[in-house]
Amino acid sequence: MSSDEKSPAVLFIHAHPDDECILTGATLAKASHLGLATIVVYGTKGDAGETSAELGDQTLGQRRVGEAMAACADLGVARVEWLPYADSGMAGTDTTDNPEAFSNADPSIVADSVAELVAAEHIVAVVGYDDNGTYGHPDHVQVHRVANEVAKALNAPWVLDATYNREHLASLPGGDGTLDPVFAAAEADLTHFVAGEKWLKAKITAVSNHLSQVPDDWDADNPDLEGFRERFGTEWFIARSPNGATDLGPLNDLLTPKALWTERVAEEFDSSASIT
Repeated sequence: MSSDEKSPAVLFIHAHPDDECILTGATLAKASHLGLATIVVYGTKGDAGETSAELGDQTLGQRRVGEAMAACADLGVARVEWLPYADSGMAGTDTTDNPEAFSNADPSIVADSVAELVAAEHIVAVVGYDDNGTYGHPDHVQVHRVANEVAKALNAPWVLDATYNREHLASLPGGDGTLDPVFAAAEADLTHFVAGEKWLKAKITAVSNHLSQVPDDWDADNPDLEGFRERFGTEWFIARSPNGATDLGPLNDLLTPKALWTERVAEEFDSSASIT
């Protein structure tokens, strides 16, 4: 069977375990529900992260891989792949100097490896992050570079930069309204979103697998779901076509144009439907 005869697939490139949930969990759940094949490729195992969890005889990377696999299963991900790079950690740390770190790899070489992994798939979009990796993490910035290189290598019609709505986050209770120009993306640059209570529920179920990454102040018995909904209930994208495509094709039912979003309407978008 040629790639064009296979089901349309969306390739998600993520830096670390739990990024798949926080940035694109609702999108993965919705895409799977719509019949799109979803493929998640991780740049690292997240082994340079921090945790207060008891790991027993596991390394943090091993624990996070298991958590990610469980989360992907909950989100209906069809295929998961792991690249052989070390977690770069935050900028300016010892781990960032590691020559084996993901952020130090040549993006074109990484992209060639990813493209080879999915060469038999019919990739209609490559999902990465915005050009600052949403908040400047070296591995996230690398995801942006690699996603663009992969899209060119596969001649994929669309690149989707996963990001946050900078103005919306600044307006939330507890904030001072200050906009950080190097965090996330300006609302004017956003093009599409995924939102809806049913997808949010799937996202929350999936993210609960990442127990090693739960903040110490997270109350598992009484979680702040409203706060989670406000911050992560809408997943934002900047859609770009590297080969001049103008029709979203199979993505039309997945993505909603920014013009249809308001802070309150988005919370209820598609909420009457149920996951089956």
